Amino acid sequence: MLGVAVFGLAMQLPLLLLSMGISVHVLINLFAWWRVRTGVAVGAKEVLSQLCLDVMVLTCLLYLTGGASNPFVSLLLLPLVVAATILPKRQVWSMALFVVIAYGWLMFDYHAMSQMESHAGSHVEEDFNWHVTGMWFGFLLAVAMIVFFVLRMAESLRERDRVLAEAREAALRDERLVALGTLAAGAAHELGTPLSTMAVLTQELEQEYEHDLDLQQRLAILRQQVDRCKETLSMISASSGQLRAEGGGRIALDQFLQTVVADWRSMRPGAQLDFDVAGEQPAPIIISEKGLSQALITFLDNAADSSPDAVEMHCRWQASQLQVEIADRGAGMPDEYQQQVGKVPFTTKVEGQGLGLLLAHAIIQRLDGRVEVNARSGGGTSVKLELDLSGLLVND
Repeated sequence: MLGVAVFGLAMQLPLLLLSMGISVHVLINLFAWWRVRTGVAVGAKEVLSQLCLDVMVLTCLLYLTGGASNPFVSLLLLPLVVAATILPKRQVWSMALFVVIAYGWLMFDYHAMSQMESHAGSHVEEDFNWHVTGMWFGFLLAVAMIVFFVLRMAESLRERDRVLAEAREAALRDERLVALGTLAAGAAHELGTPLSTMAVLTQELEQEYEHDLDLQQRLAILRQQVDRCKETLSMISASSGQLRAEGGGRIALDQFLQTVVADWRSMRPGAQLDFDVAGEQPAPIIISEKGLSQALITFLDNAADSSPDAVEMHCRWQASQLQVEIADRGAGMPDEYQQQVGKVPFTTKVEGQGLGLLLAHAIIQRLDGRVEVNARSGGGTSVKLELDLSGLLVND
């Protein structure tokens, strides 16, 4: 605009002082940009100070170019609009008072602008027309800047609200998990003795009826289930700060996945699973994470509950990225329910509590992974897991 006034309209303006003022304004804004880029929280007082500096520099520029008679004097409202959008009420009123004082000063003290050479000696009406034209350009500039800044701030506010909503949701989920963990730790303590008693009685029955092969098979299944319960309780106790005797060893990724499937098949012998695993060889060595195996078993259980005759598990890995898809051919899941999985306790089973899926999602998220639930074409549900194994890899 300064170039248009000097070279286009042949106005005589104090170029040196105006250039200095514009340079100072640029430096102030560069400093503000740097402060935002540092990632340090910016308080309301610091924002108010920055806006006041903008008003001071703009007031000086207007002082040198006609004061309140300058058609661009309406630009003084821009810092006030910004303040009213993001600052508390007290700072906004302070900003409004500062802008009013600046405008009032420009009405009585300013350097008058010289007449344009092409219109020297022209009628007052022509000068007024040029002033109105300048006011129109000033209005357009103010509109463009208001729209730009307000839209940017509105986007920032929406992004902040989204982050806060996710944080509140995560806090509520963590609160539920903490309560569930406290309850599970108490249950693990209470169930330890009955399970030990059942294990002893099973062993005595096996010895007493060693010639009854049918009963021996049933007792073997019962013993396996008791051992599985004890292993689960051991994992719960470990998560509560007690020492766990098993787990945590080194194992190849493909062997880990095959072990998980073998354990699941022993618990669900009637289910039909189509399982395949592939990836770069040799497979990476990872820590045998009990939580991950429990999460995979939970997803397999849910798939088997929906369609025990058609469960699929496809595993692929590349470098430290693992992708697992567990699918079924059950009745499927409505779209509105898919958005709730992993966020709140949710289940479609008559006697279900929905805690298994909630815990499985929490485990995957704790391992820096994500879970995606989608409906399958032709019926059924597909659960896709993407997991970064960097935290589980063993560096030799």
